[in-house]
Amino acid sequence: MPHNATIVDLPDLKLMVVRAEEFPSGLKAAWDGLESKLSSLKGRKFYGASRYEGSQMVYFAGVVPAGDDEVAALGLPTIAVKGGKYARVKLMDWPKHTDEIGPIFDELTQEFPMAPNGWVLEYYRSQSELHLLVPVAEPKA
Repeated sequence: MPHNATIVDLPDLKLMVVRAEEFPSGLKAAWDGLESKLSSLKGRKFYGASRYEGSQMVYFAGVVPAGDDEVAALGLPTIAVKGGKYARVKLMDWPKHTDEIGPIFDELTQEFPMAPNGWVLEYYRSQSELHLLVPVAEPKA
C-alpha cells in the first residue's frame, strides 16, 4: 500500500449537492454549479461524493450546509452520507496531482473491503490538501 492509508471515523454527513451530468467529464461543471450558488466559499467543508448506480458512476459536488435555512433558501438537493470507518489517503498539493486520484481510489478499494452502497468521498481540506476516503465494510459477525 504505497500511499499510507489510515482508518478514520467520519460522522454522518448531510451534503447539499450538484450532480455531474457525466463522469468524469462533468465534474468541473458540477463544482462550478455548486460554488456559484454560495455567497462565500470561505470556511466551508466541500466533498466530492461518488458511487455506482448500476453500471454508471454518479458524482456529486457537495458542501456541508451552513444550516437548514440555507438548504431551503438555495433549493439544492441533499444526500446523506453514512458515517463510520473510512480508509483515508491524504493527497498533498492535489491540484498538481489530480491524475493520481483515480489510481489511489483503485488502491484503496483493492486493499479494504468497501461498505455496500457507501459513498466514496473526496474531502477538500484546503487548497492544497485532499483526503480520499473509502467506506470500510463492517466485519461479518
